[in-house]
Amino acid sequence: MDRAPKSVSARAIVLGAGASRGVSYAPPGQASRRSGSPLKKPPPIPSPLDRDFFDLLQRIKPGDHDGPAMRTVIKEVQLLPFEHWQSMERAFYTLQLRAYLGEKLRGTATGVDEKIIKDFARCVQVLLRDAHAMRTCLNHKALFGPLHGDDTIISFNYDLVPERAIKSVAKRRKVPFGTWMYGLGSDGSKHDLPLMLKLHGSSNWRMSKARDSNPISVRTKSWDDLDESPGYRGHRGVGTHFPIFLPFWDKRIEEEPWLSLWQTAFRRLRSAESLLVWGYSLPLTDLKSRILFEIGMGDRAINLCVVDPDPESRRRWRELLPKADFIQYDRIEEFLNSPPMWWRR
Repeated sequence: MDRAPKSVSARAIVLGAGASRGVSYAPPGQASRRSGSPLKKPPPIPSPLDRDFFDLLQRIKPGDHDGPAMRTVIKEVQLLPFEHWQSMERAFYTLQLRAYLGEKLRGTATGVDEKIIKDFARCVQVLLRDAHAMRTCLNHKALFGPLHGDDTIISFNYDLVPERAIKSVAKRRKVPFGTWMYGLGSDGSKHDLPLMLKLHGSSNWRMSKARDSNPISVRTKSWDDLDESPGYRGHRGVGTHFPIFLPFWDKRIEEEPWLSLWQTAFRRLRSAESLLVWGYSLPLTDLKSRILFEIGMGDRAINLCVVDPDPESRRRWRELLPKADFIQYDRIEEFLNSPPMWWRR
């Protein structure tokens, strides 16, 4: 199969919560009016952001399996100061750290820490399932269309929006689905598809503590599996052995299996000449992510493009990578309609 020209510089795309918030879904059975101008239909709820996580959670009717966790989380957060209600990250690490230290100081294992992690994880999956279901985002699809095997997608989201968006490209290039796509296990260099490195985990992963196997396995087995169910399921596990990395104050990325993923991301960033950031604001709780990009690209004059309506987010990226040639957009549609020359190759 055809490969991208070796002389072309590699590109990296970083996806944050703002990217999943910026999805564009066509009404069922309808395609876009014309290339670059997708028909828009908002999902039942928008993809959650840190600031409106709990407001959105209250808009969903609890099911039999999810209801207990949803009610517990809302009740616990309501007892915290109001600023915690406006930040899922602050609320989670406050409750989790309080429970964790309480067990350590008392010298007793109550299971409260583990329950908080599981309840929050289930609430995350509930919101993502309702926001995205099995839809394919036209914006992500257009963004991924030009990418090849030397390019990289680095996502800090748990959802399956990127997988569904790149499915048509993979099928057209006859690239099979496999764990290699996530930088797990087998070598993916022979496939003309970008690596998708989900540094905070994924909704379709499963974790195992078995030492004789890869700790991360993927529930999805083929591209067609993405058409059969949303894929946002409750999980078992705790701490490092959990398939999605909730916003702990200290994310232990230096432990396996996460370390291998972050090392792959570092190598890919070192080889990339262009970086597109969509909706990732470098939050204070992600100090290790800042270091990843700083030592991965901060010493080079790369191409840097930040798509984010928040001026503060754009400023943080500009200051983190001061040698970069910088360009900014408010919305992804603006980028897709008029991308910089280096994106067009």
